Amino acid sequence: MYYNTTSEKGSSLKRSRTRTRTQEEKIFSFFLTYGEPLSPSMILDKMNLKCPITSVRRALTDLTKKGKLTKIDELVMGGYGKKEHLWRLTKEDDNNDQYQLFNI
Repeated sequence: MYYNTTSEKGSSLKRSRTRTRTQEEKIFSFFLTYGEPLSPSMILDKMNLKCPITSVRRALTDLTKKGKLTKIDELVMGGYGKKEHLWRLTKEDDNNDQYQLFNI
């Protein structure tokens, strides 16, 4: 999802929304192929993306909200010397919790 915080309009807004959707699709496909938990910095590095790390984090958040990825408690050292969480593909039993049940 593109968060239009800069009040874009017209074709510029359309391009930004398309680019965001494409980033999410690429990142999700990478998780399907890679098969291991990944952090935002790992994704940026391994995929050789030319976007800000905040775009990767936004994609991870949106994919998590859609139920495709799950943020796990495991931490690794990130690209800026700070620990980052890992994400993994959502397993079927991840969706059986109370929050998913009530769409909270």
